[in-house]
Amino acid sequence: MSYVKYARLLVTTLIIFAITGLFCGGISEGAAMPLNDLQGHWVRQAVSRAVALDLISGYPDGQFKPEQEISQIEALVLFMRAEGFNYDKAAAQKKTGKVPAQQVKTPQIPWGQNYLDAAAEKQFLSVEEVAAFSPQVSITRAQVAALLTRILQLPLVDQTVDASESKAFTDLASTPQAYLPYVLSISNAGIMSGYQDGSFGPNMGLKRSEAAALLSKLIEQRWAKVADDRRLVGWVKNLSQPKGALEIELVSLQGTEEVKLDPNVVCFKGAQECLPRESIDYQVEILLNSKKQAACISLLERRNLVANDQQIIGTVKSVAVGKDSLLVISDLNCQERQLPLSWDAVMDGTIKGGNAKGFQSLKPLTFVKVFLKDGQVSRVTGLETKNISGTVKSLSDLRLDLDGKASKIGIPGWFNYWDRARVVDKDGNKAGGVMRGDKVKITYLDTIPGEIEDEIPLEIMISSTSKLKKVTGEVQASSSSQQITLKKDKVYQIDPSASVYLSDGTKTTFGTIRAVDKVELQVDGAGVVMKITIVLKKISGEVQSTNGANQITLKTDKVYQIDPTAAVYQADGTQTTFATILAADKVEMQVDGAGIVMKLTIL
Repeated sequence: MSYVKYARLLVTTLIIFAITGLFCGGISEGAAMPLNDLQGHWVRQAVSRAVALDLISGYPDGQFKPEQEISQIEALVLFMRAEGFNYDKAAAQKKTGKVPAQQVKTPQIPWGQNYLDAAAEKQFLSVEEVAAFSPQVSITRAQVAALLTRILQLPLVDQTVDASESKAFTDLASTPQAYLPYVLSISNAGIMSGYQDGSFGPNMGLKRSEAAALLSKLIEQRWAKVADDRRLVGWVKNLSQPKGALEIELVSLQGTEEVKLDPNVVCFKGAQECLPRESIDYQVEILLNSKKQAACISLLERRNLVANDQQIIGTVKSVAVGKDSLLVISDLNCQERQLPLSWDAVMDGTIKGGNAKGFQSLKPLTFVKVFLKDGQVSRVTGLETKNISGTVKSLSDLRLDLDGKASKIGIPGWFNYWDRARVVDKDGNKAGGVMRGDKVKITYLDTIPGEIEDEIPLEIMISSTSKLKKVTGEVQASSSSQQITLKKDKVYQIDPSASVYLSDGTKTTFGTIRAVDKVELQVDGAGVVMKITIVLKKISGEVQSTNGANQITLKTDKVYQIDPTAAVYQADGTQTTFATILAADKVEMQVDGAGIVMKLTIL
């Protein structure tokens, strides 16, 4: 090899080593490298974020050189890699250097040829830019605006629109016309901004500090393609040192994990550097190096530790964890509640796995108590519930009794304040209400196990509704409006709301029920009488004589006593008096089992 060729090869190798090794990452892969010329510099946090993700690095002497401008090839490689276009290992796939779509030949450059060829092919660079590409020349801010606008596929601002309608700069007139729409577009997207004096500096070079700030903004706005396992967001519960290395206990809606710290980890609170221990009870963004160690920690927001202001009990319907995290529950009024999850929400109680597995471990139909703070879920407590099934024996405004349960030790036979529980059908939908005789499954809290009357009912599920059953028989004895006994000692309790009717539908009183009366009872599922109908016998005949409202004699000399509650009606249904009954009148009488007239109609 000639001396000239050897010298050229050596120079090319040194250039590649200097640029790829020092700018585009990887001096000490997996460990954050302290940069001694960034102390107090405004870009220190942005550089630390980019270094943590191996997007940028410093020089072997520990300097970053923030004021040094970057070249065209450095900018091209840097921003293409940040957006997921990585051609570092594509050298084996030999490029022709010619792009058919543009019919322009890419120049041969010492390093980054694959990136230049790909940029031309994907039209990240215009035909003119490819032809005039100078890898070692500093890239201008206007050229960066065009490059990023194309890579990010941002919409271009119409050049006919007056600049005052956009985020205009004082030096737009000095911007090359071809780059003006790109400057306006990248500015409108909030990615590149100008200087404090209102200028954009379109023809100025891009400094390494500005490039790092751009990378940080791309990361922050989710433009940069950062692997999910390299960026963590949650709140710091604890900082410990179990085996010599510091670890952070990071809690998020997805669960809890232990994160080891890089020995050179940097931590920022706002623009100020702070110690990792100051991150406790803060929401943080953690960027991991390639060894999955925390290399850069940014404190975002302190947890709100004030008391909760609202509580809701219900069952889980669904959980969505993401940008807008939601917990959907059905409350004790069977109302669906869509509750936003706070970023620092936690779980406790009987929830299996708790914070370790995250909110997505919450199973549907789990009873929970939800604590809200400023309208957001701050804490979810799993409730330890018990179930009991049975038939509703009695029901009042305050108490529900189950049939035959109270005799069993440790099993509640009744529930106070049952009306505070939600009532649902077998499908979990809101039901109209509970009736005596319904078969139910009650879910409740046993606040003091082994004690009585401490149970709190949460849900009453009606497995089958009570239907009235018809019972007929002859009255053996009646005890006013509380109880009735049919022959063969069949005793039935009477509901306080029950009424008594004659067989023609006329309402009467309990006092008209007599022994030997034929009756038809409407009985609920608990065996309680809801309605009594006295079955009457029809007797027709001609009146022989009457004794006022007490007695009537038909022409057969058959004498009938008249009940004091009995009424007299004309054939058309008009009510009249006993005085209108005359001898020889044709009548139809409704007679009970004792032969007493309950109703009389003059035909």
